[in-house]
This record gives sequence, C-alpha cells and structure tokens, in this order.
Amino acid sequence: MIALKNIDYLTDEKGQKKSVVLKVTDFMRIQEEIEDLEDALELEKSRKEASGFKKWKDFLKEIESKKA
Repeated sequence: MIALKNIDYLTDEKGQKKSVVLKVTDFMRIQEEIEDLEDALELEKSRKEASGFKKWKDFLKEIESKKA
C-alpha cells in the first residue's frame, strides 16, 4: 500500500472536496502499484485456467525427436 503525505484538495465555493492534487512522483507510484496488481491478477487467472502443460522432460524429448 502506498502511503501519501501532504495531499492537497481542490474545493468548491462551499468547501466541499472535489479533486485531489498529487505530486507527479506520487501519481507515478500509484500507477506502478496498479499495474503490479493487474499483473498479479492476470497471473492468478492464468494459473487457474492453465491446461495442456507438459513436463519439462517431455518437452525436451519432443524437441530432440523433431531434430532427428
């Protein structure tokens, strides 16, 4: 989790928070965190849906037999 300090807000005339102002470095860290989470979700999905894998030994034998 990313801890942000000194967050600034843009407010309307009533003082209601309407927008967040972030430093570019904080924004980039948030983007990287989101990308990492998306990658983790994609990996988990791939693991759950994985099928048709071969054992490494069998794969090597198949490659060797195609060379011959």
